[in-house]
Amino acid sequence: MRLTHMQREHLIERGYVKIPGAVPDIMVREAMKAINHSIGQGIPAGHRGANYCRELENRPVITDLFNRTPIKSIVDSLIGEEAYYSIGAGQIALRFPDYADNPPDDLGAHLDGVLRVKEGIAQNFTALVGVMLSDQTEPDRGNFKVYPGTHRDYEAFFREHGPEALLTDEGIRQRHRSDRVPLPKGVQITGEPGDLIITHYQLVHAGGVNQSDRIRCSVYFRVDHKDRRNDWRAPLVDLWRHWPGVRTAIPE
Repeated sequence: MRLTHMQREHLIERGYVKIPGAVPDIMVREAMKAINHSIGQGIPAGHRGANYCRELENRPVITDLFNRTPIKSIVDSLIGEEAYYSIGAGQIALRFPDYADNPPDDLGAHLDGVLRVKEGIAQNFTALVGVMLSDQTEPDRGNFKVYPGTHRDYEAFFREHGPEALLTDEGIRQRHRSDRVPLPKGVQITGEPGDLIITHYQLVHAGGVNQSDRIRCSVYFRVDHKDRRNDWRAPLVDLWRHWPGVRTAIPE
């Protein structure tokens, strides 16, 4: 399975794309059954963040959502078969209903991997791949929120200030994004269980506030090109360096 021409153009221009119905209903139901069972066993006191059900992260009921569905062939067509590290785990991301009278617009626009710096090496990656498991057909249900075009803004930012700004820029260090890159209006991505979202690493995104009466559930996979770890700086200043299936669609 491959993206259509319009879907690839959307990914290039806006930094993300949604593909409806990428995961079969039966696999969505099995994943939700496992997650709901885990929630029923209790959530550790004081838990914070969006990562839940950690004991399920590397089990087939979660990893098969990527490895045994059309998602893998789509990612292969964009980044290259065998070009990225195999997917052995997924982040189970829950958003519980919020009772705040005046909830924020989102839960913090950011770039991933900023705080997981090891020996001066940034923990950027290539693509964020998300699967909706709960009904997110309306906004304000904890929807994944994106800031279209910021992938290109950050390419320009890193070209001007150097890739090391990912580690040294004060705004990025404190807020996971630079104060010098203005944000456009954010977009809440709506969709149904089984829908797929693919975003470029450098696209600023955020968790959405859940004002519905149900738990928002999604699973995220981080795709990391094998060449990225040897030269993490290069893709920051060359957006589609590790996306051969996208580069061919970009006009000269």
